[in-house]
Amino acid sequence: MVKGIKNGSYMVKKLLDELRWHPEKSLEDVEIVYLHRGAPDDRKTVKATEVKRFDRGYFVLLHHGREVYIPYHRVLEIRRGEKVLYRKKS
Repeated sequence: MVKGIKNGSYMVKKLLDELRWHPEKSLEDVEIVYLHRGAPDDRKTVKATEVKRFDRGYFVLLHHGREVYIPYHRVLEIRRGEKVLYRKKS
């Protein structure tokens, strides 16, 4: 699990970029759990491979044909299977 970086948004973006671009890593089997008010437990989980675009301060999902922007500061957890790669401090 990633530790020691104070800015969680920066760490989330850095980790996702590493998974995307490192030749020995990938987004396969990676899930992103983010804060989504109104969802059960105010959490929603998406597969990282479903993300349309990773931008500087947010990632983009398609929902009913429309782009939805999720800021990185709303990411609660990034995991591959049972292994937690990132967890936001409470």
